[in-house]
Amino acid sequence: MKQIALGVLMIAFPGCIHIHRKSPVAPPEVAERIQFPDWGKDAVTVSGPQLKALQVAMDDFRPAGTGPSKNADEWAQCLQRIENYDAWIKRGEGATFIHFTPKEDERCGLAPSPVDVGASYAISDDGVILKRE
Repeated sequence: MKQIALGVLMIAFPGCIHIHRKSPVAPPEVAERIQFPDWGKDAVTVSGPQLKALQVAMDDFRPAGTGPSKNADEWAQCLQRIENYDAWIKRGEGATFIHFTPKEDERCGLAPSPVDVGASYAISDDGVILKRE
């Protein structure tokens, strides 16, 4: 009965359920070889509101559970993977601006397309998408 109720809720309220996939974790023998760097002046600092804004933008730009379609062509498969983008983050007053830039030439070996120039977001400090284009 609980499974049926959960199934009905998932169908009725699909936007209310957050999909969380666990991150892969390396085995202990790999972790033993990792040395963290000194967190000095060459490290990039991203503030809490910027982290929140980046998460909101990423969830909207590439929602969890979505990935490359097996039937898509090579170019579409490349652009459906978040690791083939760079993100620019700029702090504003009460908001963070984020722009995802595709790197299909560098990461997929494909000619860059003038059609896909990425996506830009303005995210408020409380995590609301103020604008996207």
